[in-house]
Amino acid sequence: MALKNNGITETTFAYLTPLFTESKPAIDFYYEMTQETKDALDFAKKIDLKVNPLYWIDPMVLFGGITLDSIMKDLDYKGLVVHPFLNDWNPADKKRADLLTKVFEFTKENNYELYFHTGCSPTDNPLNFEKWFVEYPQVKVHLAHCKDPEPIIKLFSKCKNLVGDTAFCPQDSYEAICKAGFKDRMFFGTDFPISHWYQHCGEENFPADEQVLTESYRKTLKEYEEILSMK
Repeated sequence: MALKNNGITETTFAYLTPLFTESKPAIDFYYEMTQETKDALDFAKKIDLKVNPLYWIDPMVLFGGITLDSIMKDLDYKGLVVHPFLNDWNPADKKRADLLTKVFEFTKENNYELYFHTGCSPTDNPLNFEKWFVEYPQVKVHLAHCKDPEPIIKLFSKCKNLVGDTAFCPQDSYEAICKAGFKDRMFFGTDFPISHWYQHCGEENFPADEQVLTESYRKTLKEYEEILSMK
């Protein structure tokens, strides 16, 4: 409702998946997450908000025998998310690297978009995955956050299949990417309600009712106006 109350008519979201080291708890969580996502989509229909769900890939779910094909058909997902930091997508690990190749093959064959979390740590530096970005030019890859402009600019210069977004992207990073000639490849994003969580994570009573979330999202939108107004 926070998005709807601020005039948003369409959004994309993924259910955050924590790190699991065994397949059984990961699969149990997957089924819980699937039901909650279905409930969220049903509610979105009631308020006339178009929602494009993404499947946040947990390697332990796939290692446990559930296929991407069955997952994507189960909920009519519109794309997939890879989070190198939270889900331990270490490209030096052969088992993980082989699985990532299967993910790229799957997205290519089914024409899905692939979202990649990026950050400033060695673990989620997008240059770690340059091999796949180059080898699969048919796969559109959305680099989320773009906090560090240097690897983003390098990859944008080399790979025409990559785009980015403004979610948690610092203004100076956004400006650097735009000045490098890639403004048309940066899309609007806020990562809400994670942005709200960051604002209040240290508080004992976490405020999360509809009115508070509506005001929080309105504030977030205003904060992005200055960034997106850059010529």
